[in-house]
Formats: sequence, structure tokens, C-alpha cells
Amino acid sequence: MVGLRSAIPGLRRGDWQTKLILVAQILIGVVAVLGVLGMTTLHPYLLLGFATLQGLLVLGVVLFAVAAIFAQRAFVHEEYGAGQIIFNEGETGRHLYVVSSGTVEVLMKGPDGAPRLVKELGPGDHFGEMALLGNVPRNATIRTKTAVDVVKMGRNSFAAIYTSLPGVKEHFSSVMESRLKELQEGQRRP
Repeated sequence: MVGLRSAIPGLRRGDWQTKLILVAQILIGVVAVLGVLGMTTLHPYLLLGFATLQGLLVLGVVLFAVAAIFAQRAFVHEEYGAGQIIFNEGETGRHLYVVSSGTVEVLMKGPDGAPRLVKELGPGDHFGEMALLGNVPRNATIRTKTAVDVVKMGRNSFAAIYTSLPGVKEHFSSVMESRLKELQEGQRRP
């Protein structure tokens, strides 16, 4: 049941990999339950059903393999509705995001603990790199203002691009300096 609860946010977001894994789990689970019941009761129809559906075990394993292969992709497309949280301040950073369409709000906790709008980001803007570059917790919450399409990149893919493509390191270094200044100014404001 824990696996289903953790899969629900991905299913709501339209994460096809989560859906694929859930289908694979259901297929394998049905065949396993049928097999256990057939073997313990020796009921002929349960045994026949188990023998007939054993091919679903192979299909389930193939679906897991497909999901695992695509999980290794450098870029993953995600969709969010208006008002959804992409990540919260203080969480561990695992991805860099680039906005394809829509608008997100960058929110930071004020002295009173209430979230304050720091800035808005739109198509072409990116966020999440500070946690990856500095290996620190997220310093802001990102909430969608409108429906948003983002492309996310994992830590390893980002590190490979950051260290190997000319100009990328300089770009992110200047962005990081700029955002650190914004954060310091934002913390000074009431």
C-alpha cells in the first residue's frame, strides 16, 4: 500500500513512468496471488488461470525494464497545474528545472514564517541549480502560477553538462552569484 501512496503524485502529474511501474506491479501481483492461491488450494481453475497468465509475469518484468531504461534519460518532461508546488524550501535538491511554458513563483519564508514572493520565472528560465551546485537544501519554494511544462534534469546529468560544455559553468556561476544577491536582499526586506 505504501508503494501506491508514493505513486499517486506521479500519477496525478501524468508521469508515464510511474504509471508504467504501477501497471507492472499490478500484473505481477495478480499473477503472484493467483499462483499462491492455486498452489495452496490445488484448485484446478486457479492452477489453470495461473498457468495461462504466467506470460503477464514476463510482461511485468519488461515494463519495469522499460521504465528503468527511460529513468536514465538526461531530460524528463513534467506538467503541473496552476497552484502546485514543484518543491519546497528546505528539501534536498535532486533536479534542475527549465520552464518550457507557463509561469512559476519563487517563494521564500519571511521572518514571520509566511511565504513571500521573491520573483516569477517564465519560459526559458531555470531553477533548482543552487541546491545541485552547492549541495545544500532548497533555499526557496517553487509554486506554479499558471499551468506549467518543465524539463527536469537529474544531478548526474547536470554535473556532466556543467563540467563538459564550454560556457555552461560560467553561465551557472553568474546565475548563482545573482541569485545569492537576490536572496540576501530578499532576507533584508521586511
